[in-house]
Amino acid sequence: KLATEIAEERMTLIAPLLSQNLDKDSVRLIRAEICERNQISQRTLERYLTSYLKGGFDALKPQSRSAECKYKIPQELLDEAIRLRRELPSRSVPTIIKILELEGKAEPGFLKRTTLQDALSRAGYSSAMMSLYNDKGYASQRFQRAHRHDLWQGDIKYGLILNLGGKTTQTYFSCLIDDATRYILHGEFYGNMEQGIVEDTLRKAMTKYGLPKRLYFDGSQYCTRWMKRACGLLGIRLLYAKPRNPQGKGKQERFNQTLEAFLAEVALHPPESLQELNAQFNAWLSECYHSRPHSALGTTPEIAFKTDSMPPRFVDKALMARAFLRCEARKADKSGVISFGGKRYDLGVTFAGQHVDVVYDP
Repeated sequence: KLATEIAEERMTLIAPLLSQNLDKDSVRLIRAEICERNQISQRTLERYLTSYLKGGFDALKPQSRSAECKYKIPQELLDEAIRLRRELPSRSVPTIIKILELEGKAEPGFLKRTTLQDALSRAGYSSAMMSLYNDKGYASQRFQRAHRHDLWQGDIKYGLILNLGGKTTQTYFSCLIDDATRYILHGEFYGNMEQGIVEDTLRKAMTKYGLPKRLYFDGSQYCTRWMKRACGLLGIRLLYAKPRNPQGKGKQERFNQTLEAFLAEVALHPPESLQELNAQFNAWLSECYHSRPHSALGTTPEIAFKTDSMPPRFVDKALMARAFLRCEARKADKSGVISFGGKRYDLGVTFAGQHVDVVYDP
């Protein structure tokens, strides 16, 4: 309610007590009746009356605390927060706090999200005022596996456009996320979108953490003969999302939105190489994602992943190497010859007109 309306209500309460013809007993009875009828304490009623006698009607209006009292943020620290918000309007308040803490300008835990958010709003730099990024991503279905390694989700998204060696290059980000813990098993930026980046991401994740029970993918990059063969050899169930149904990969989609904050920061000073970009990503992943509490987990992805009771499943190196050999289909001609890699190979008349799988080490 408006302050004036509140003051009018308070005035109505104390009005019967302002008569000068009341004796002490009458005042006591009227006070008790007002307090009982309006469910307020004698102390509150006395405070209203004292305020009115001292300052009149305006004194009955609720007095909000001053900005200096309510928001105990040093002006120089608030100026730094405003600078970070103006430098990149899409920066969220938690990101601004993290940057100030990492730069040593604010003690860890000193800045609270709501306090800084209100202070920025009063200074004219709220999210609404600056038309911040509006999250229009898909909502994740309320389902998750009970343990780590039960289900991994994979995806590829566009990264930054970098100038590498004088040539403009579109980068692509490939990653795998653990469904139960939201832990990123491996993520990396590549300079192309060939099948090899999927193989590389999957092999590095398996080498570090073992094998999953299921792999859940979306996109033609994953629907290959090699992927089916590799998963068959390693005992992994291969699943694909339904066409035009990204909600089924909500956790991966949500991480991609979080990754946009990293890309926006890096775009201010673009890296000069893929190695530099990936080094910055790994630092961000460790400092700003894996170690940050996740609302759906109640803890950080790193703690959730490392404390899970499901043991990792590793396989023999020879089997792993065999699984990651390339596999391509060919059809032999009438004499049993196939063309592969710019060369012709004679398989023998037994294979004449047959479809064959060529398994090889590139």
